[in-house]
Amino acid sequence: MAALVLCTAPPAVASSPTELCAPQYAAAQAVQARIKTHNAQPHRFTPQQSGAFAAYNAEAKALNTENAKAVAAYTACFQAMMAMLDATGAGSMNLKDLTPTKRTQIDDAKRRLGTGWTAPPPPKPGKNWRVPKSSLARPMYDALRAGNPGNLPYTYLKGGTKLTVGQPDPAYPASSRRVIMPNARGNPKISADHIVPLAELMQMRGFTKLSAENMFIISRAPINFQWLSSAANLSKQSRSAAAMTGVDPKWQASQVTLENETRKKLQDIIDQLLKGQGT
Repeated sequence: MAALVLCTAPPAVASSPTELCAPQYAAAQAVQARIKTHNAQPHRFTPQQSGAFAAYNAEAKALNTENAKAVAAYTACFQAMMAMLDATGAGSMNLKDLTPTKRTQIDDAKRRLGTGWTAPPPPKPGKNWRVPKSSLARPMYDALRAGNPGNLPYTYLKGGTKLTVGQPDPAYPASSRRVIMPNARGNPKISADHIVPLAELMQMRGFTKLSAENMFIISRAPINFQWLSSAANLSKQSRSAAAMTGVDPKWQASQVTLENETRKKLQDIIDQLLKGQGT
């Protein structure tokens, strides 16, 4: 007799992976329900019941294979969701902002894009990442960009703001005497900056093969955000910090390193999400 072992899902954490990976979790649970039904069947066979014995073991083998795939898909999704969190876990992700209208917009944009679309060459050094209005990918970009990142609480990213009113702006040399200015409410005038621009992210390998939920979530992944002064964010635009002028050289070098590290993490996450989708 072939024995089946049930899998226990990883414990839920602040990012609610069971919710974020709902299709994969449901699929794993469904297989495991069938495993319980299989295990509850009579499984003692006499030599005269060789046919029934073979059928029982064949079903067990098929369920084992299906269960392994379902658990692997859920695990891949779980790991991807965890990797998207900020290192301190300060940020959290949820689907509450993925309204039915937004989901439809992303799905429609994906259908219009089709399967034959390929990302254009990257921009020349120093130029912004763009998705032209004439591009087939523009509807998808517009759907993902609207309300992204929105008004994030200061505690959303690791270490809170790390930027206070009157503090020297770390993006600029001390000789510039630039400081963090207050906004109308007296809070630091800072912006949540996409470390890797959204226009670049959606042109990364495999991104357009993601589900609407996964596109939505990764476009808002806490690991791809940092707080910059509004002045520095405006100067950076949708390009690498390497193209910025007048900034502190050490800060600029650290930003380029951060971009490279984040880009790799995001590509790894896309690959993991695709595994979770069974793509």
